[in-house]
Amino acid sequence: MKIIVLGGTGIIGRWVVQDLLDFSDAEIVVAAQKAQPHRSSRVTAVSVDVTDVVKTARILKNADVVVNCVNYYFNLQVMRACLYAGVHYVDLGGLFHMTNKQLRLHAQFKRKKLLAVLGCGSTPGITNVMAAYGLRYFDRVTGINVSFGGHDFVHHSQPFVLPYTLHTLFDEFSMKPAVLKNGKIKMVLPLSGKTALVFPSPVGRQTGFYTLHSELATFPSSFHLKECSFRATFDDEFTEQIKFLIDTGFASTVPLHLNGTKVVPRQFTAKIMEQWLPKKVNDVEMLRVEMVGKTKGKKMTKVLYCVARSHGNVSAGVYDTAVPASIVTQMIAHCKIKERGVLPPEKCIEPELFFEELKRRKILVSIS
Repeated sequence: MKIIVLGGTGIIGRWVVQDLLDFSDAEIVVAAQKAQPHRSSRVTAVSVDVTDVVKTARILKNADVVVNCVNYYFNLQVMRACLYAGVHYVDLGGLFHMTNKQLRLHAQFKRKKLLAVLGCGSTPGITNVMAAYGLRYFDRVTGINVSFGGHDFVHHSQPFVLPYTLHTLFDEFSMKPAVLKNGKIKMVLPLSGKTALVFPSPVGRQTGFYTLHSELATFPSSFHLKECSFRATFDDEFTEQIKFLIDTGFASTVPLHLNGTKVVPRQFTAKIMEQWLPKKVNDVEMLRVEMVGKTKGKKMTKVLYCVARSHGNVSAGVYDTAVPASIVTQMIAHCKIKERGVLPPEKCIEPELFFEELKRRKILVSIS
């Protein structure tokens, strides 16, 4: 079994690699802009530029599955390279708009008897499979609301703690979120829809607000919903820090000329912020999927939770994003998923099998 992890040196990618090492006997190829040697003899490194589809396809050829951990901006290029190379594909999500574009490649992947599973992280990813599992309690589901919350047990002395890539954070905080209301998708104001969300201890009560997310690209059709939303929860200080960077132009993608050099503010900011990954890690993340519907003519609500804790020196949010991508990759490689085409997790992943693999990694799903 040969697995290629694109972006395997990044925040998420390196933990996908680690999970593959811990829970499989796969030959692993880490493909990144700058190849770096790995301590394991099972891992080889190769340099790749995913914007060059033809050259990328040559690197991907003869792999069983490709896990795409590069920025979601490049998902379409990587998928086309997989089509040329004839390999299965897994990614971490496309933040709604990209996901919709990726779904249009369904017929091409199906024609080549290939599978592409979109959004195999924590959310999207675990949340999608949770929703598929929750269906069994209803005759009909009319609404699904997804959110996440966390609790950090460490008091950080550093001025900023970056939970994941700043590019995605900037997009989540500045792009209009999609919300399904009365069966129609509406784009609403960023950070709107504030509401109180209650999680089990130690997360507790959190304030959630709408952010753009991939679940809204697939849940309405997958589950035939009337209502659907995604809310993120961040503390007020962190939210204000991100808003300040956006409002003052540090998230801009428009190049500036500085002393004869072209500088993209967002790229500069992201590079600077890499130093603010947490130095000490001890936290918990909870995913919440609230499902509303009817059973035997009566209205009913079910809430599913997934709990992940930091693992070694990796935060809970990174851990529960990397692990699902590795699990789904192994399921595909071992022919445990038979569907073909471009599909979201809720359409092709067997919940019990998936949850059992999460449990092996001490990530637990429950329902109330």
